[in-house]
Amino acid sequence: DSKTGQVKGSQEAVYRYISDFRNFSHMLPADRLRNIEITGDTLRFAIDGLGNIGLKINEKTPFSQLVITGTEDSSADFTFWFNIKAIAENQSKVNIVLHANLNMFLEMMAQEPLQQFVDMIVDKLAAMKFGDKIT
Repeated sequence: DSKTGQVKGSQEAVYRYISDFRNFSHMLPADRLRNIEITGDTLRFAIDGLGNIGLKINEKTPFSQLVITGTEDSSADFTFWFNIKAIAENQSKVNIVLHANLNMFLEMMAQEPLQQFVDMIVDKLAAMKFGDKIT
């Protein structure tokens, strides 16, 4: 589980933003990734030592949850749940739950970086101000 971040934006505006991978291009550490391909519903890249990683938006529950899974060609088996909850008119809470099926060795190595990754996404979302005109 990531930390929970308070986001400046309506639940709908935040949902619409995170339901399009193209909006995340500025969050990707381009210096660590290779072969980045982004569409609205898919994101593919390669990481040295881990291989190819593919993400796809698998399920949408407007305006409260996105379920993102690995693609068939991904070298890792994982699921992300982005949870969004309205707390006021233009305030929302966001947290990310990540479940990864990794062997014990990889799990020990990846636990801290994965925790940092999901927390970083929440921090970046919390630092943004979402307008209601995001599509």
